[in-house]
Amino acid sequence: MKEIIQKEIQSISSLEERVIFKNLMEGVFLSLYDTNREMYEGLERRIKEELDYDKNRYYVKTGIVEREFFDASHHLLSPMDESDLAEKLYDMKEILRAVEEEGAFRLMKVMLRCDFLEQQKLLALQPVFEGVIETEEPEKEWKVEIRLRENREYLKKIEYLYLLFTRNGIPWQTANAPYLYKMADMIVTGLPEGITGKEKIRRVTIQFGEYSSMIQEDVIPVWNIQRLELDSIGFPIPCGDHQNYEHSVSLKKHGINHAYLVEDDRNVQSVSQEGERLRIVCKTGEAKKWGIYQIRSSQEQKIDRYTFPIMGNGREENFAEKYQRKWNQQIRTKTELAHFIKGFGLEDYVRYQDCQVEDDFPGNRETYAVNCFIPDEIRLRSTQKKLVLYFQPGKQERWLQRDILSFLVSEVQRIYPEYDCGGILV
Repeated sequence: MKEIIQKEIQSISSLEERVIFKNLMEGVFLSLYDTNREMYEGLERRIKEELDYDKNRYYVKTGIVEREFFDASHHLLSPMDESDLAEKLYDMKEILRAVEEEGAFRLMKVMLRCDFLEQQKLLALQPVFEGVIETEEPEKEWKVEIRLRENREYLKKIEYLYLLFTRNGIPWQTANAPYLYKMADMIVTGLPEGITGKEKIRRVTIQFGEYSSMIQEDVIPVWNIQRLELDSIGFPIPCGDHQNYEHSVSLKKHGINHAYLVEDDRNVQSVSQEGERLRIVCKTGEAKKWGIYQIRSSQEQKIDRYTFPIMGNGREENFAEKYQRKWNQQIRTKTELAHFIKGFGLEDYVRYQDCQVEDDFPGNRETYAVNCFIPDEIRLRSTQKKLVLYFQPGKQERWLQRDILSFLVSEVQRIYPEYDCGGILV
C-alpha cells in the first residue's frame, strides 16, 4: 500500500498538489490503514489462540489425603468437597429422623482399600457392622446397625467437569481418578428402642471386624481444581453481531499459567485466555460475578509427601504422535497403540502386553467404563466386536490396578468407538 502511494506521489507534477496529497495520505488514509491492519492481526491472533490450545494445561490430577496430613495451603491440591474439612458432629435427633423417614443416616465416608473385584463382592454382600453411639446425657452405649453403601458424589463432580470442558470448547480427556471409585458411605440403618432424640452424643465408633484391613476412615479426596468467583473488569463491550457482549476477567492475582473454565449459564458463546485476562463472550450485557474453575498447573515441591500416589491423566507424546494428532490421523497398528498406552507413564501399576479382537469377552469383565456419563447414541454395544486389552500387574498399589486399567481402557475406547473395549490382568 505504501509503495502504491509513493508511485502516485511521483506521478503528480504540481508541487503544491503533491504536498496536499502527502498530508492527506499521512494524516488520514495511512492511519486508518494501520488501525485496520492492527485490528485484523488481533483478530487473527485471537482465533489462533482459541484453536491452538495447550492441552497440557488442562490435565486433571486427583488423589486421596488422610485428614491428619491435609494441608489447606497446598500449592496444587484442594478438597473436592469443602464439607469434608468440617469436624464430624452428630445430632441424635437428626439420626433418629433420617432413619425413620429415609431409612438411613450417613455416618461417615470411608475408602475401600481393596481390588475392584473384591470391592464388587463386598458391596453386593452388604455386610452388617456393629456401631456404638456413646452418649453423655444419659451416659450410655447404644448399639446400632450400620451398613456399607457406594458413594458416587465425587463421580458426579467429574461428570460436571466434563460438561464444563465441552461448554468451554475444550476437548475432554478421561480423568484418572481411581480413588473416587473406592469411596463408600457407612450408613445407620437400625436404632435400638429407647432412643428419644434428646441424647447428647459423645463419640461414635464402628467395629469393622474382618473388613478392618480394607476400610480406611478419615480420608479426603483432592484434585488440582479450585472454584473461584471473579468480577468482570470495566463495562461489557458490544460485539459486532449486536447480540453478544465481551466481558474481561483479571487473572493477575490467581496466576496466568493455570487453565480456567467458566461455569456456563447457557448464555456463554466463547471463552479464551489472553495473558492476564480471561475473555468471555455472552448475551449478558451487564457486568457480573463469574464462577470460574481454576485447573492448577505446577511442579511438585521437594517437601511434598503423599501416603497414596497422585494420579494424573497427562501423557508424553513423541514427535510422530504430535504429527498424527495435528493431522487427525488414527492409530492403526498395535505398535502405535502400545506407544499410546505407555505414554501415560503408568507402567509401575499395569504394563500393556497385547490386544485381540474377539466376538465376546473371555470370562467376566475386569474393568468398568470411566466415561459412563458420555452417552453413545449411535452404536450398540451388543452388536460390536470386543477389543480385549491384556496387561500384566505392576509392583505398586495392587489394590488400584484394575481401576487404573479401567482408565487406560476408557482412553482407548475414545479412539476406537467402533469396538467395545475391555481390559484383563494376566
